[in-house]
Amino acid sequence: MKRVLRRAVALGLCTGLALTSLAGCSGKNKIDTDETAITVNDDTVSLGVLNFAVRYDQASLEDAYKSFGVTDPFSQDLFGTGETLGQMAIEEDVETLTHAVLAEQKMEEYGVSITDDDKAAITAAATAFIEANDEETLGEIGVTQESVERYLELEMIRYRMEPKMSEDVDTEVSDEEAAQRRVEYVFFAQVTEDEAETESESELITPAETEQSAETEAETVAETTADESESTQEEASLTRENPARTTAADETEAETTAAETEAETTAAETEVETETETETEDPATAEAMAKALAQAEEFLTKVQAGEDFQTAAEELGKTSSEVTFGSDHYVPEMVEATDGLADGTLVETPIKTDSGYYVVRVISQLDRDATDAEKENIVEQRKTDRIAELYDEWAEAGEITQNTEAIAQIVFDYSLTLPETEPETEAQTDVTPAEEAVVAPLETELQTNITPAETDVTPAETEA
Repeated sequence: MKRVLRRAVALGLCTGLALTSLAGCSGKNKIDTDETAITVNDDTVSLGVLNFAVRYDQASLEDAYKSFGVTDPFSQDLFGTGETLGQMAIEEDVETLTHAVLAEQKMEEYGVSITDDDKAAITAAATAFIEANDEETLGEIGVTQESVERYLELEMIRYRMEPKMSEDVDTEVSDEEAAQRRVEYVFFAQVTEDEAETESESELITPAETEQSAETEAETVAETTADESESTQEEASLTRENPARTTAADETEAETTAAETEAETTAAETEVETETETETEDPATAEAMAKALAQAEEFLTKVQAGEDFQTAAEELGKTSSEVTFGSDHYVPEMVEATDGLADGTLVETPIKTDSGYYVVRVISQLDRDATDAEKENIVEQRKTDRIAELYDEWAEAGEITQNTEAIAQIVFDYSLTLPETEPETEAQTDVTPAEEAVVAPLETELQTNITPAETDVTPAETEA
């Protein structure tokens, strides 16, 4: 599942809560904290632990969404997926806690343990949270000392296990695999007369703005192609497993199908060609592309004559920019045009894309700092993939169930927000560097206030 949530502090706690229900809520939605929410083989996660994890996410994120004018975010479908942010938070926390229990069940195998000092730190952090809140508030949000302690214990286990789980990952990455090149460029957008005013206001349309839609479309096409490929492979597999399927009648049917397919393909190609011609022949679009090309060529001539890249751009009302990218850059035309060019080389002709033209000069074919950083990213992704792979293996080999009726008790009838003040972290003493990475976040205090959330604003009405 694609993650959209994040934890502000890995093992931090929200303290100083004060409850305010949303308008129209009865305030009677207390949960049974002892009820089982998740069963992982022979172990269980209580509803109280899951609820605390969800409330932690809510308290950590709600301020951020509200800063963009989104009120009551956890009750809204902010991403157009058909799920509210609250539902997504619950699903992600169910997955995370499931993984934590799976990791706990493998601790001995990986040489991971929770010490008495760890347990003392967990108890102290949970106690601080409980003492910072009155009984009425704790009762309303369904949080107990036991739930907080168990949540922190599982988080500590997960954070200690996952580095062990990915220790066998290959950390060697070649320059070729991670290669990042750096270029400077000026982009000349295809702008019709109706759009000219908008362009003058924006001054420069960046690659991210002009090519993002193309990238999204490409991803969609890739997914569709993958689905079609999988279907074709399945059909071929059936034929290989049972050659007798191809009888004379089958061959006749196959010939007929082939003829129909060829006819359909021809018709489709004709339609595409017609559509392409129509698009190319559109006078406004053709004129806009011609204007963009003329500007790009004028700029290129200036630079070829020795004029400074930035100065020449400013003379045409443009701005030169720099970008570092690898072979997967979302402007493939730029990747292809600059591939193999020596440092300082100016691409001889403007680079055409669907939305305009780039004039590009290679600064560095192998940007060392960026390439080394990409190597680290590649290694981290390998580790993430390995961890996910192990969790999947463990889950498939075991038995995992969710109590959907119990989980449905978690509702969002109040708002949790963080204060504007910076969190304070007490100095750590008498701990090893390895322990400090885990213990310190446990002692981080985030002063949290609960405020009423307005329910009459929809996502479409909010303004960033």
